[in-house]
Amino acid sequence: MNEAQTIIHQAESEVIGSVITFGPAAYDAAAQYISSDSFSDPLHQQLWSVAERLILKGEDVGLVPLMHILQGQDIDWGHVNAMADGVLSARSAGSRAQIVAAAASERAIRKAAAQVKSIAEDEDEGTVSQRVARSVELLEAVADVRLRQDPRPVADFAADFLDRLSALAEGKTESGRATGIPRLDKMLSGGLRDGQLVIVAARPSVGKSSFAQQLAMTHASSGYGSGFFGMEMTSAELTNRTVANLGRVSLSNIKTGNLSTEQWQRVVEGVENLRSLPLYLYDQPAMTLAEVGAKARLLVRRYGVKTLVVDYLQLMKGGNDRNDRRVQLEEITRGLKQLAKQLGITVVLLSQLNRQIEQRTNPRPILSDLKECGAIEEDADIVLALWTHVKSDIGLDIKGLAVLKNRDGETGEVALHFNGPHQHWTESTESLQALGKTTTGKRYSEDF
Repeated sequence: MNEAQTIIHQAESEVIGSVITFGPAAYDAAAQYISSDSFSDPLHQQLWSVAERLILKGEDVGLVPLMHILQGQDIDWGHVNAMADGVLSARSAGSRAQIVAAAASERAIRKAAAQVKSIAEDEDEGTVSQRVARSVELLEAVADVRLRQDPRPVADFAADFLDRLSALAEGKTESGRATGIPRLDKMLSGGLRDGQLVIVAARPSVGKSSFAQQLAMTHASSGYGSGFFGMEMTSAELTNRTVANLGRVSLSNIKTGNLSTEQWQRVVEGVENLRSLPLYLYDQPAMTLAEVGAKARLLVRRYGVKTLVVDYLQLMKGGNDRNDRRVQLEEITRGLKQLAKQLGITVVLLSQLNRQIEQRTNPRPILSDLKECGAIEEDADIVLALWTHVKSDIGLDIKGLAVLKNRDGETGEVALHFNGPHQHWTESTESLQALGKTTTGKRYSEDF
């Protein structure tokens, strides 16, 4: 054992000795920095775990209780007793624990570096992009040192609350990032917020990608950096839709290049508007949670992005192919919720609805229609679901938007106009009470 190892081992011994001697006082001083995994010595890990269990149950800690629980195991109790005898105060456990924590971080980064080296050399780990994302995830896990602080009485937060309330009342800050749909913003108490996981769900071809893209564009137009990760459409296709929306030009005409002089002028105007948007597109099929996390951190760090659209859940690849698909999707949704909280952004995750909805007379989605993954309902802060209420033969539809879950506000329904040719969404005054139908576009063409 070299000198550095000796210092670390001695610090671990003093932490354990303090907890054995002084119980909860020493544990409280040390536990804000370390856990059982922080110890390098297996005996120290074992002693910490048992002592922690006793303390959290409100029971006494000392040599006798430890010996009773660990009886029959090959432990040098004379050595354990010596650790306890050498401690002078409970307070010393905190400073010793910081040494133990630093050593644990050192071991963790060396382990991560070895894993990164292995991933880099093993082509079976996936594509270069996937291996880079996995490597970044491993290293960031080491770097993610969480701020540890003691719980505070609620009275300490009163001043901050009043400051925030005054800023809202005076218009100095916004309650949320508006979606551009007034009725929806009202139900969401002003719009979307940092740390939220928002689900936008629908059956295929209803328009969830288009709706979410306009949401990202709306935030970008308001000065909030926004990202759109597409696993189904290319960035070129996303750009086509963006210009169609901004320039009010038919998407089919943009695809074919068959444009009139007036349409060309609107395309140019749309492109000029596009140039000024802090909107960032990325297309990559079958992205993993690690890849999404790596790209999201880059966007936040480099461009200050606040809204991220991920299109869509069922196209994402699980981190472990051996796991059941349901388990993979649960890991993805929980990981994206954590990502939203860690980065202080809104993650808008698109998802498909089950096919069973098409067999019902009433097309309105319910929470149980979320496809394959019950964790979506659990992890999401907001669940929005789209359906076609009135289908037009020229692409000018009435869509229903249901707020199925909302942690901080109302639930309900909003009627929307969807101009398919222009990929443009606006609020509608149409009633959603009657069942949907198919009609010609003449009745609704003037409304768009």
